[in-house]
Amino acid sequence: MAPKGRLIIIGGNNTEAVPETEQETLKTQFSACGIFRLLSDRKNDRIEIIAASPDTVENTVSKYSAVLQQEGYTNFGFIHLKNSREDYHPRILASKTVIFVDDDPGFCETLKNSSLTKLIYKKYLLEEEFTIVGINAGGMFISGMFLNDKEIRPGLGFINNCIIDTNFRHGTRFRSLVKAVVSHRECLGLGLNEGMALIIEKGYKAQCIGNSSMIVVNAKNVRRKKPRKGFSVYAKNLKGHILTAGSMFNLISGDLITEVPFDYNLNFTNRNTKQ
Repeated sequence: MAPKGRLIIIGGNNTEAVPETEQETLKTQFSACGIFRLLSDRKNDRIEIIAASPDTVENTVSKYSAVLQQEGYTNFGFIHLKNSREDYHPRILASKTVIFVDDDPGFCETLKNSSLTKLIYKKYLLEEEFTIVGINAGGMFISGMFLNDKEIRPGLGFINNCIIDTNFRHGTRFRSLVKAVVSHRECLGLGLNEGMALIIEKGYKAQCIGNSSMIVVNAKNVRRKKPRKGFSVYAKNLKGHILTAGSMFNLISGDLITEVPFDYNLNFTNRNTKQ
């Protein structure tokens, strides 16, 4: 069945410019992608922000609280997955938005071993007004596989037809993304630059927002054998797109969607009745 909820994946902070404070960086990421207007048009809908490590949670509370409050959101909380003393299931059941924020690869393993993840996935499948947001590495974990440095690791599997890199840099990580996709031709490679976000609905319809760009690598027509470790990669019929805000594409086929103009609607029911 096609999921009724949606996923929002936000690219990481890759610039080498003058460092901002973490709060300024977060607000820049959110504002550049227009994420605030996409979370919900009702500022009192419940938002749960999930992290794994105690250090991450402490840091997350301060910077996310400030940014969300500035934007008028009043009903949000923070979940520390390694705190086994508290039952978070009722909070997830009441939530309209769940945000994954931890950049530690171990966070993905913690999520996979948590019963909360199964509940979140069920809500994503069945609830029209439910949103999962992944920021930086938290966005990579959403897919069935993700690119961590130069390694492919198993993700959470909310979508299983793409490999995601939210810390993408054309100069240093393009080769790793291409190699990953050529080795797993059933998947598209998605490289998101800073300031770019991807909205995924119905499990396949992807829409780009933000003020930067992303790359889509498609190896579905590559016939060459999978690359061997230590050897150069050569691939014929490899396709790619560089996409900017307003672009839409099909995560299953890799084709661009051109017949529908980009006009994002916050009303889930109206959006999900459109093909």
